[in-house]
Amino acid sequence: MTIWEITEKYRKKIDYLDLEIILAHSLGKTKEFILTYPEYKLTKFQISNFKFQINRRIKMEPLAYILGHKEFYGLDFMVNKYTLIPRPETEMMVEEVIHETCDMKHVAQDAYIIDIGTGSGCIITAIANALENDTRYKIQDTRFIATDISQDALKIAKKNAKKHGLEKKIKFIHGSLLDPIINKAKKLTPGKLIIMANLPYLSKEIYSSAASNVKKFEPKSALYSAEAGLAHYRKLLEQIKTLLVSCSMLNISCYMEISPEQKSPLAKLVKSILPTAKIEFKKDLARKWRICKITL
Repeated sequence: MTIWEITEKYRKKIDYLDLEIILAHSLGKTKEFILTYPEYKLTKFQISNFKFQINRRIKMEPLAYILGHKEFYGLDFMVNKYTLIPRPETEMMVEEVIHETCDMKHVAQDAYIIDIGTGSGCIITAIANALENDTRYKIQDTRFIATDISQDALKIAKKNAKKHGLEKKIKFIHGSLLDPIINKAKKLTPGKLIIMANLPYLSKEIYSSAASNVKKFEPKSALYSAEAGLAHYRKLLEQIKTLLVSCSMLNISCYMEISPEQKSPLAKLVKSILPTAKIEFKKDLARKWRICKITL
């Protein structure tokens, strides 16, 4: 069976671009090869491998899981069923943190950048990579830390950091949200602490209405949160309060990715737990509220 025969057979079953990508992936070739050599004849193994992968896509499995990777902030990241697929809107958080870090004019000796619920590690890795190559970045003693409650997700995050040469730059710790940091709070020296949190924030109603391929294949534990999607953020805010008691000399900024309708209830939640916090909301490119920044 040739490339042309296969594409003709399956072109009406799935999106043609997906078909080209999966065919190229299963053959270990480029998309350009698929277009240039339609007469190329597949081996029995290649046909079997292609059919296995194409059937996964026909069943609506996300393309990123089939390929095993996804681009985020210009870098390629490994993903699997234990990690969320990186979304373009999350790149906004990366931009915000890079901007704040490079703009810090008067900081103490130490600065900490912490990614809570790191998943694939795409956020912390993208930030560390960008700062390594940004001439505006002057802070030499920045420590990059990432936590996740899933050991399986941390394995992928560590592989992604290593893939981009940052395995010695980022420390990955197993634990729930800020717990690993609170446990070592006495070791934190006075300085700047930047927290990023893309935690589960879908309410029961929004998760129920999500696309079937999301609910079927992406980990629910990384998407759904109780209390109208704010249960995880409530716990994080309470942990930040605890951290401030343990180490009052920290200057904290916290970035949280949210669902647009959570703007008002999250603001009330922040004020109820951290009354002195300065709150700022930012819109994404679609003009939807996407990031909540609190400063303490």
